[in-house]
Amino acid sequence: MMARCGRVAVLATGVLCSLALLALLQIFSFELSPEAGLTSTQPLTIERRAMSAPSEESRSPQHHLPSALLIGVRKGGTRALLDALALHPAIKAARREVHYFDDETNYAKGEEWYLERMPLSRSGEFTIEKTPAYFTNPTVPERVYRLNPSMKIILIVREPVTRAISDFTQVYYNRLELNKSLPVFEDLVFTRDGKIDETYKPLRNSLYSTHLKRWLRYFPLNQILILDGDQFVKDPLSQLRLAEDFLQLRHEIRSDQLIFNPAKGFHCFRKTYSSKVKCLGRSKGRMHRQIDERTQHQLGKLLRPHNKAFYRMINRVFDW
Repeated sequence: MMARCGRVAVLATGVLCSLALLALLQIFSFELSPEAGLTSTQPLTIERRAMSAPSEESRSPQHHLPSALLIGVRKGGTRALLDALALHPAIKAARREVHYFDDETNYAKGEEWYLERMPLSRSGEFTIEKTPAYFTNPTVPERVYRLNPSMKIILIVREPVTRAISDFTQVYYNRLELNKSLPVFEDLVFTRDGKIDETYKPLRNSLYSTHLKRWLRYFPLNQILILDGDQFVKDPLSQLRLAEDFLQLRHEIRSDQLIFNPAKGFHCFRKTYSSKVKCLGRSKGRMHRQIDERTQHQLGKLLRPHNKAFYRMINRVFDW
């Protein structure tokens, strides 16, 4: 009787083991060759279920809203900075100024219109857009915040008097080409009582504290990168490293991609060692209008309080 019970127990155990093995085979999708049998000398061919691969749509490039904006300042080196940033393999830059946030007609077209003007990019790449008018337009900071409160803001500034003269020079040559009356710098930057004329746009663009104050109402200072445009001309890689760190990107822009052009006085760029060197257009790097040194000194003196206010805002001092 005891022996019979033992045989029944062994048989039951064998059945349970067989059922368990079959269950495991189904779970792991074992595929056995019909000739093989379950022997210890022939390995099982295992075919694990593949994890679902990314869809074709997610792998293909698409339009993405920007994660960073290069907001200015006008005549501060924004075009050169954008071209240099685009050397980074993870950065996709909108090549034209979109003027979405500062242009009422464009802004009324909505986010879909803005999205369609962004470059194609893949997941993990960084879309950036440049429009220097954003920095000085009072309505822009709030609009950017509404779109993306986490937007990274990049501002490149320059010694204010030199920047104002550069701004004036562009206006001067634009009027010259149109055969319009030519402006006189001294008549435009000073009022009759000897103060700076803040209504003159090329000068107003140099009042950095006035414009930055509006941005700081919506974005903390650690979300705004302020680059030195004068240093960028002399040593662009130093400023590009700051930008890479700010965007949390690896340092992949190389010094051999930055080629100094002595005729223009600034650097040109190339994507690879064998690719063509690309420089900015003819209007970039042209000679400024000659402005009397006494005028420049007086303007610099009047701009000093604005510069100091700017330094206090950013906890940093420039040699202006």
